[in-house]
Amino acid sequence: MTLRRSHVLEMIAEKALTFGGGGIIAIAAGVVLYMYRGDGALLGLIYVLWGVGAVTCGIAVLSVFSIREVKSHDVDCPYCQKKNVLTEDPKDDFACEHCGMLIPILNGKVLPVFQVRCGFCNHLVYYSEKSEALICDNCDREIPIHTTGESHRNLPKSFTIHDDPNFYELVLVDPGPRTEEVIDVLQRMLALNRSQVKQIMTETPITLLTGITSKKAEMLQTQLAVHDAVAEFKPIEAAAS
Repeated sequence: MTLRRSHVLEMIAEKALTFGGGGIIAIAAGVVLYMYRGDGALLGLIYVLWGVGAVTCGIAVLSVFSIREVKSHDVDCPYCQKKNVLTEDPKDDFACEHCGMLIPILNGKVLPVFQVRCGFCNHLVYYSEKSEALICDNCDREIPIHTTGESHRNLPKSFTIHDDPNFYELVLVDPGPRTEEVIDVLQRMLALNRSQVKQIMTETPITLLTGITSKKAEMLQTQLAVHDAVAEFKPIEAAAS
């Protein structure tokens, strides 16, 4: 497991504070009891508190000195070029503490990363020689890649989004109670004036658009649903039948 030096130092500091604080409290309690020891019946408890306090304070001091034994190993992130300070050479991939990207490690060395733009959404995606397959983190589509000496590996279809070749029609089923908001949405969607949109809303169910892709239909349906309007979309072939 790859440990960051800062995390190790935090654990040591927490241990030192816990034992040191407990030791000081035990010694202080022993001092208070000693001041009011009376006939000496509490001397046994006082000595126990002092002994426990001395031991725990000693552990705290040793913990502080153990900081010098924590090794430091710098690893530069290939994505943001910032430094990650670890306690040893990394053996496995780990996330950069600055940009959060997973740094690829092979045989204890950081692999160079390459850039490719998604052919669907033009989003910039990174990959390394260890990448067997690549999914765009913006649109979730698979991006074909080839690494040295390796052939492209296809992901299971359920892992990625694939374009729907069908065309759809969007039908307004119920305009809902929020009339003004829905009118504004439909005006922008259909490029019609207010009176035309109000007329459409009285004739539901009514087809708003036809010949659109599934992604556009889903987007428009969501825009209407935000304002409590109900819209459905279905393939044109199904509608014709």
